[in-house]
Amino acid sequence: MYYFIGIKGTGMAALACILHDLGHEVMGSDLDKHFFTQDELDIRGIKILDFDKNNIVDNSIVIIGNAFLENFDEVISARNNKKVKTFRYHEFLGELMKNYTSYCVAGSHGKTTTTGMLSAMINYNEPCGYLIGDGSGKIDAECKNFVVEACEYRRHFLAYEPDYAIITNIEIDHVDYFKSEEDYNLAFIEFCGQVKNSVVCFGDDKNVQKIKNDVNFITYGINSDNNFVAINIVESSNHMEFDVLENGVNVGHFNLPFVGRHLLWNALGVITIGLLRNFS
Repeated sequence: MYYFIGIKGTGMAALACILHDLGHEVMGSDLDKHFFTQDELDIRGIKILDFDKNNIVDNSIVIIGNAFLENFDEVISARNNKKVKTFRYHEFLGELMKNYTSYCVAGSHGKTTTTGMLSAMINYNEPCGYLIGDGSGKIDAECKNFVVEACEYRRHFLAYEPDYAIITNIEIDHVDYFKSEEDYNLAFIEFCGQVKNSVVCFGDDKNVQKIKNDVNFITYGINSDNNFVAINIVESSNHMEFDVLENGVNVGHFNLPFVGRHLLWNALGVITIGLLRNFS
């Protein structure tokens, strides 16, 4: 049985639904107040209890929401029970990802949109699960791939060792935790070092350039020095279209129902993954 401390959190609720849909018994605790993330839990009949240290039972796997500190009563009860396995949310998610060909989308901005685009593109080719920071998530038994929005806060994304990653951009955030821009960049450098195959990054971003190495980085953008470049860009009020060059060779024309340069960049990152994986 999986028990979630703080089950209504956005990532926690999505993960709880995923485990339920995979056939596991799931329950958890949270405040007696309605949050939008509760709706999918209610649809599945997942039991939500009030916080109580006595909720923790032997032989359960307890997943602790990152908002709950080690001095919280339920956390203390779980940590002290030798018949209970405990994980922080990001720790458990890192373990779950090992069962799939995994993809992380990291960066200061655009993660949620890019994660949604990437999971949809992969799912068109092969069954794909996803977990997005807006509280949505889905996996079924047929899924071979898993796309995760990877948050850098408190270096939580260092619990992940994905097969592929997209870095959308880097601009210092979470200044309550990161000491400096250098510290923030170092977290991304550490994360990229854990990616098994390619790190697909927005090469037009000057801060992304600071973390780039020559081992597994593939760059995309508008500038001609990237590995994948969007050219012949046409933008209107309801769509955009462009050609993509891979190392100078035209590999396709794309017509997308998106508006805005940031969405073009995000889409180009997703297209790069698709071309690397030979997806249609």
